[in-house]
Amino acid sequence: MADDIPEKPDFESLLRTGFRWPTEGDAPFTQSENWEQNAYIDRFGHGRIVMMMAGDLMVAQVARDRHDGDVLVFPVVFNYRQFIELSLKFLIATYGHTVGIKAEWNTHDLKSLWETFLKVLEGYGHDDAEGAAAIVEEIILEFAKVDPRSFSYRYPVDTKGNPVLPAHQEIDLHRLADSHARTRRLFLRLRWVSGRSAKKRGRDGKAVQTE
Repeated sequence: MADDIPEKPDFESLLRTGFRWPTEGDAPFTQSENWEQNAYIDRFGHGRIVMMMAGDLMVAQVARDRHDGDVLVFPVVFNYRQFIELSLKFLIATYGHTVGIKAEWNTHDLKSLWETFLKVLEGYGHDDAEGAAAIVEEIILEFAKVDPRSFSYRYPVDTKGNPVLPAHQEIDLHRLADSHARTRRLFLRLRWVSGRSAKKRGRDGKAVQTE
C-alpha cells in the first residue's frame, strides 16, 4: 500500500492517483513508518489559520493549472469565509467578556458576528480613526451576501433538497486571494487594537466582567 504513494506527493499526484479497488486492511487513519509522510495534529491547531492556509494552497494550485479552478473555487470560497467567521468568533470570545459581551459560537451569520464585534470595539472606546473597521466591514458584508449561512459553497442543495445557487458564475480566485490577504492584515490590526485596549482597561483598574 505504501508503494502506491510517491515519496514526496504533490497536489496533482494526490488528485490523480491510479485506479484500484479497496482491499482488506485499507485503513484511512494510519501512521507511516516514514515520519515525513505523517501530519502532526495539534490539539489547538484546527481553526482560522488552517482555513486560511488551505485556501491559499488551493489558489496556488490554480496558478499552476487554471483548469483546477473550476473545481477548487468551492472549497476556496468556503475556507476564506470560514476564516472570517472563526476570526470574528475568536475576537469576540477573547476580548468581549471584558466589556460584558458574551461569546457567540452558535451562529454562522457574518453580519451578526460583525455587529457584535463592533460592540466590543465600542466597549473599549475605539473610534476607528484609521478606518480599518470600515474597510473590513465592506468585505465581510460582501461575503455575507454571497454565502449568508455558510451553505453556498459547501452543499449543492439545502436541507429541503432545493438547489443552492452560487451568487456568481465566475470568480477571479487570484484577486479573491489578494483581497483576503489584505483582510487578514486588517484583522491583525483590529486584534492588536482590542488587545491593547484590554490591557489599558486592566491598568486603569476598571472592572473585568466574565461570563
